Amino acid sequence: MHKVGVIMIWIGLLMSIFGLIFGFIDLVKYGEASIWIAIIPAGFAGLLTGVTITQFSKK
Repeated sequence: MHKVGVIMIWIGLLMSIFGLIFGFIDLVKYGEASIWIAIIPAGFAGLLTGVTITQFSKK
């Protein structure tokens, strides 16, 4: 389970980073929020889930 948690941390972190970068680029360029902005909360949820899994798993 520890390895699954680490993978979830990386996926959540990448989702949040890409959502922030591409979301704000689209926001500045087009003046409206895109699907990239909606990925940010899902990335944070995945990051929190991964941290919780790694903390409660036995290595």
